[in-house]
Amino acid sequence: MSSQNNLEVHQIATQKDLDEYMNSSSIINKLLLVHVELEEIPVCKTVNEALLAISRNEEFHQQLAICRLNADHFSDFLTLQNVNAAPTVLFYYHTKLIDRVDGFNQSDLLKKIQYHINKIGLTPITTEIKSNTDINVENRIKNLLKSSQVILFMKGTPTDPQCGFSRQACHILDEYKIKYNYFDVLSDQNLREQLKIYSNWNTYPQLYINGELIGGLDIMKQMIENGEFQSKFQQQLKTNGKDQNMKKYLENLINQAPLMLFIKGTSETPKCGFTKELINLLNQANIKNYKTFDILQDENVRQKLKEYSSWQTYPQIYVNGQFIGGLDILKQMNEEGTLVQTLTGNQGVAV
Repeated sequence: MSSQNNLEVHQIATQKDLDEYMNSSSIINKLLLVHVELEEIPVCKTVNEALLAISRNEEFHQQLAICRLNADHFSDFLTLQNVNAAPTVLFYYHTKLIDRVDGFNQSDLLKKIQYHINKIGLTPITTEIKSNTDINVENRIKNLLKSSQVILFMKGTPTDPQCGFSRQACHILDEYKIKYNYFDVLSDQNLREQLKIYSNWNTYPQLYINGELIGGLDIMKQMIENGEFQSKFQQQLKTNGKDQNMKKYLENLINQAPLMLFIKGTSETPKCGFTKELINLLNQANIKNYKTFDILQDENVRQKLKEYSSWQTYPQIYVNGQFIGGLDILKQMNEEGTLVQTLTGNQGVAV
């Protein structure tokens, strides 16, 4: 399960073991991922496969720790952390819960890992300005992802694959009669390397559905084994006008202002304690220039935004169209002294 170049994914048996592990000197200064699983649930196996894939990424070797625990043996702990379902991946730093991913969303999992590693400062955050070449390549990647609902970044072409992994990925897609576009990463070295950074995934092939990274060949095989592969495509490839229009409507709302708050009530008359606490926090930080949307006024937005952000609670905070998190995340930023910089300094939001 581990090697010299890989993280070890620890199986935790008791609450005492978990406490000792979280407080150990080798773990406490790392970003700790705790996977709450149930062995009989197939998607938990998929999450484990994703975590194993992450553990093979040398970029994270010195910054991450990963462990697993069976939900049946940690009822008190799960109640305390408000975990209601498996799989759930909890993020800890210095024994404090700082974030979570409910269910299986590999793209969200990877983005949050990179976000917290950078925010905590476990790896240097580059301050270099991107070259025009890097910017152009990144724009090409985004355009490619928009060009097709399903796209496979592979070595070679479907008719002439240049590696066994790409050949197997094409065979799987063909076997399931899934229409897809492809891009030969061997044809463009710059894009090949930049996509690894963009996706936070260092190997090929890479499969995307509707702009969301699904993973590589190992993930595809694991999903097939669990009976989830075809249903994943059916779910992701819904093209009815209502869903598409709703997504555009949400994106328009999110981009109404550089700093956008989705709350219960208004900033003047908050309708829940969390919203009131959020407004007080922003006032104390002298952050005044933001817009709000009262999710109590539109039940459809209230429910669909949870799906869009993969975040089940409110408030929700967006900066320049990017989801930052909820109240707990902002409180954590405030404790670490990064709140104003995150919401204003790097984002160009005036105060």
